[in-house]
Amino acid sequence: MLDVAMVAAVALGAFAGWRRGFMMPLVAVGASVAGLYALYAGPGAGLVPAGTAGIGLGVLVLGVAVGVVARVGGALAGLVRRVALLRAADHTLGLPLGAATALVGVYVALVAVVSFDDLLAPFNGKPTIDQAAVAAMKTALAANPQFAVMLDPATLDAIAAQVAKGAIPADQVARFDATLGFYLDTVRPALLGSRLAPAIIGAGRYLPIIGRQVDFPAK
Repeated sequence: MLDVAMVAAVALGAFAGWRRGFMMPLVAVGASVAGLYALYAGPGAGLVPAGTAGIGLGVLVLGVAVGVVARVGGALAGLVRRVALLRAADHTLGLPLGAATALVGVYVALVAVVSFDDLLAPFNGKPTIDQAAVAAMKTALAANPQFAVMLDPATLDAIAAQVAKGAIPADQVARFDATLGFYLDTVRPALLGSRLAPAIIGAGRYLPIIGRQVDFPAK
């Protein structure tokens, strides 16, 4: 299912690029990369709240940023259409650039998911969650505070209070955080079953600026 979603995203990107021309994909990928970096690794990292609210705010801010820059791209696209040579190649170049833009977006999303999965190692594949697992998770989150935007420390506190009375089944994590439970029960199995995700992660490390070495989860 995840592979189908990724193929569909790239196909939609290619269609959008063909329809809008090559300038809009270039602007979109530039704005997306800059926005993601500013929000989660740059000056805005400390302003994003923890938990699902932080994810929603990040998506909202990024959407506004891309929308503003898209207006500039629209103006540039208008100039391109006035030049006969560029106008002739507009749709032809737009299709592969649109696909590439979508593929970069898929890669960035996969890196975020795989990095988050690595943080969740103390919980991954465990039939039950005990005090040792929660303590290890707290240590991992303290060492990687940027992931507080996806995993609220208060959630771990609530789980810790419960496991102090005894280990809980892993499928009960959703009682404390629906997003975390959805990831463990639905997203992670789809990620591990994907055939395309490991290839995209492996190839994406060679991308300039945003490429990085990421180990795909083995189990």
